[in-house]
Amino acid sequence: MNTPPDDIEDIQACVRDGRTPRAVGPYCVLIGDMLSNFRPITVADSVVTGRSLLDLAALHPHEDHALFAQLTDGLLEEIRLEETIDLRVGVERFLAFRSDRIYRFMLDGREFHWGGRFLSGATVLSLAKADPDSFGLWMKGAEGTERPIGLKELVDLDLPGIEVFVTRRLGE
Repeated sequence: MNTPPDDIEDIQACVRDGRTPRAVGPYCVLIGDMLSNFRPITVADSVVTGRSLLDLAALHPHEDHALFAQLTDGLLEEIRLEETIDLRVGVERFLAFRSDRIYRFMLDGREFHWGGRFLSGATVLSLAKADPDSFGLWMKGAEGTERPIGLKELVDLDLPGIEVFVTRRLGE
């Protein structure tokens, strides 16, 4: 992604630098898809609705999409169409899914929601804010079994039950 012009506040840079975004826009935010392909959009105001974000990202019809804010703590929060969110408070970036379903999974003891049926190992590690060179991912199964999940492996969240993932430092 190219750096936005100086007159546009880059929300991702604010998070990376540990600083609060300025009080007035415009702002550059990232919006991604289920494969974590992110692209920048420019938002004029600090408080926006889910509908306006989808509109700026040209994701139509709005009603066919589930929108999530990825918060600075890594958790995902669903943003309804008419719900407002303040870009200056705890938001890192956004994910949009063309889906009418929301899936739940557990990651290191925390509950996450996801808008797509499939989830890659790399995406789960990204949500955990775990470096893939230092951490591995495992999925817990029935009867206490565990199996490793590769970075490119897709896990089907539509299967019965809630998926439970754990990260571990490699070599432990």
